[in-house]
Amino acid sequence: MKFVGRLGFLYDGEIEFGDGVVKIKKGKKDVGRTISPSAIISVDLIKPSFLNNAGCIHIQVIGTSTHSFVDTAFNYTTNMNAICFEKKQLDEALKFKEELDKFLADAKTVPIPQPVENNMYDELKQLKQLLDEGIITQEDFDKKKALILGI
Repeated sequence: MKFVGRLGFLYDGEIEFGDGVVKIKKGKKDVGRTISPSAIISVDLIKPSFLNNAGCIHIQVIGTSTHSFVDTAFNYTTNMNAICFEKKQLDEALKFKEELDKFLADAKTVPIPQPVENNMYDELKQLKQLLDEGIITQEDFDKKKALILGI
C-alpha cells in the first residue's frame, strides 16, 4: 500500500509498505530508504489544523529524535521520515496510517530468527548497514558491537 503526500501541486514524497519492509521517499531527488518494521518506534499522524492546511505522517525510528506532540506539520517539512499532505488528503492519510499500524503489528509478532553464533561477522555487517542507513545511532551501534564481540 502506498501514500503519496502533496502540498498543492508539489510532490512531498511517499511511504509504501509490503514484503516485510517500509519504504520512504522524501521529494523527487531522494533515492529513498527501506526500514525494517523492528526499527520503527511509532507512526504519528499530525492532522491539518484551522491555521495550517498541511498535515503529515511521521515514521519514528530507533535512534532519531522527534518534535513535541503539539508541533504542527510545518516542523516536519524537512524531516526525511515525514511525508506532508494537504487537508483534502486527511481521510486517505488516516486510512493509510491505520493499515500501516496493522502491518507493523503483524510484522512485529513474527519471531525474528536468532543469528547462529558463528555468524558474528554477518551480524556486525547488518548492524553497520543499520548505522549507515541512519536507523540506529553511533551509540547504539557501539553498544551492540561490544555485546556481539563480548567486550
